[in-house]
Amino acid sequence: MSNRFFRLVSGALALVSLGICLALPVLSFMGRIAERTYKTGFLLASIAWFLLATFWATAGKRRSGN
Repeated sequence: MSNRFFRLVSGALALVSLGICLALPVLSFMGRIAERTYKTGFLLASIAWFLLATFWATAGKRRSGN
């Protein structure tokens, strides 16, 4: 997989997970989702955000020779 493609995909998925992290509290406040769903979703979206954002940030710094 090319470095450019990996960076694009990981960046897009990081933004999606950040959007989920921002939407879940609003949905919970409005009473659209249960507290358990909010907590589980927020946990998973937060983990995805930190992993994918790290991959996105470091994808351009990796060297194929090392």
